[in-house]
Amino acid sequence: MGNYLLVIPACAVVAIAVWTWALHLRQQARIEALEGRVANLLAGLSLLTDTTESGLRDVTAEVARLAGAGTTVRTRTRATTHRRITGAAKRGQSVQAIAAAEQISEGEVKLRLSMNGAQEGFDAPVR
Repeated sequence: MGNYLLVIPACAVVAIAVWTWALHLRQQARIEALEGRVANLLAGLSLLTDTTESGLRDVTAEVARLAGAGTTVRTRTRATTHRRITGAAKRGQSVQAIAAAEQISEGEVKLRLSMNGAQEGFDAPVR
């Protein structure tokens, strides 16, 4: 009779442990699925930003051409702009200073720095 008193609580502890582990695995699978969706969202947002930038650059060039302005619009690649923004942030420049130097909005600077944080881990500094 004494052995049964120990077996019942031991079985309960094992059942709770198995249930907890199964719950943990299910949550991990949901987190991984959510991370995949966030990655897809970031890629879509990056594509949308690039498309908008190039479209507005083309409109600006066409307006300048029609206005007869002799200046040409300097095109920048996304990678070099991203490197300059990241480097400026690592050197300690403020978001406002970076935006003024790159002639882009502060929101875009923050977006690029947060995307860089997503690639490096969420510990990247955003000033």
